[in-house]
This record gives sequence, structure tokens and C-alpha cells, in this order.
Amino acid sequence: MQVRTQAEWRASAESPKPDVSFVPAMERRRLTGVERAALAVAWQAYRAACAEGEQIPVVFASRWGEIGTTIKLMQQLHADGEMSPAGFSNSVHNAAPGHFSLFTRNKAPYTAIAAGADSYAMGLLEAQSYPGKVLFVYAEEATPEFYKPHFADVQAAHAVAMVIDNDAP
Repeated sequence: MQVRTQAEWRASAESPKPDVSFVPAMERRRLTGVERAALAVAWQAYRAACAEGEQIPVVFASRWGEIGTTIKLMQQLHADGEMSPAGFSNSVHNAAPGHFSLFTRNKAPYTAIAAGADSYAMGLLEAQSYPGKVLFVYAEEATPEFYKPHFADVQAAHAVAMVIDNDAP
């Protein structure tokens, strides 16, 4: 196994918004923060390690996924008795890898992993189960205010992506 390339992004006062200029403008405005971060690093790693149009599997891992969107939907359901269908489509755990596949026309399989605190490690383990090159993406949004009192490991938004070649020595 060899890591061919890696891209990282971490939210801070100095860090710019993740660059997703490869995403069509109409779609770009609908992206959540975690999708934007995941797509930005995935695109950087993919472009650096793969030929244009190369089809490689994608493994996306996230402990919480779209937790901010999920909280908004739960609050909306509680207040209004219904929730936004558009919001729901962005709340699913496979939204980011699904969008990546669509925007890059990558027809290779993708997997979305959610394994709590072990999500990063389990995502890497999943990525190692494929032959050849695999794009591994891990992304988390900042811990929402709603949950901060309940979690010791409050975090900033961050994302990492790497293209792993499982056939390389």
C-alpha cells in the first residue's frame, strides 16, 4: 500500500472557504460545509494522483456526517411537523461521495462509513479492501453548539483525502 497524494483542509480564521470551483455554480450553492470540505480535498487528491476520467473507488468516512443539517431538520420537524425534502437529501451520510461521483462522472463504487470515534480507522480499513487505487476521504463539520456540552472532543471542521494504491509495494 502506498499513499500517492494527500490533501487537507481545516477551518480556522485564516483558512479560506474550501475551493469547489469544479462544481457547477447551481449545485455549488446547495453544498453544506462538510460537503464543500470533503469535495475540495477529494478533488485535489484525485487530480494529483489520477488521469483525467480515471475511475477509482471512493471511501468516505465521517463520524457525524451532516449533523448540522440533521439538527436543523429535527428542529424543523418538531416546530412544523414536517421537514424540507431538499434538506433531507443533504442530510444523508452518502451525500458527499454521491456528489463527487456525479461531478467527476466516476462510475466506480463508493462507500460511506460511519463508525463513531473509529470512523477514520474503519474508513482506511475499508479503503484497503479494494485492489488498485482508492480515494479515501474523511470529513467532519465543527461540533454544533447544540452538542458541545455533551462531548469532550469538540472539534473544528476538517477534511483529509488521499489516493491510496493498494497494489504498490
